[in-house]
Order: sequence, then C-alpha cells, then structure tokens
Amino acid sequence: GGREVLKLLGYTEESGEGLSFPPPPGGPDPALVACVTADVIILRGELDLLLANQHPNPEFFTEILLGGDEVRLV
Repeated sequence: GGREVLKLLGYTEESGEGLSFPPPPGGPDPALVACVTADVIILRGELDLLLANQHPNPEFFTEILLGGDEVRLV
C-alpha cells in the first residue's frame, strides 16, 4: 500500500508513536509516490500471475533475472 511505498522512498520513519516524516527537505513528492505505488501494484499482479503459472509472457522475467538484454515491449 501507500504506507509501504512511502517507507521505501524514505519519507517515513517508524517510532513508538507510529510513522512520521523525517526532517526537511519535506514531505513526499505526490507524483513520485503515485508512480512508485502503481509500479508496486503492477509488479504484485505480475508476480501473482507468474507464481500461479498463468503469466502470458514468463520469458520476460527469465531474461531479467538472468541479466539478459533489456526487454523491449512492442
């Protein structure tokens, strides 16, 4: 969710009272948080399909994991 993305981007710190924003430069960039959140949601969906052996293009992941050439979507 959004809270995990904020933590990944370093915008939140855990304390005994919950999550808080670290000292400046300030709060998160909404566009960046939205972009990363969308990427995380898509990756979760892709991994779910891959783990269920229902992904239409599992070779993309094989190439990425083996360090092959950059995958180009056409």
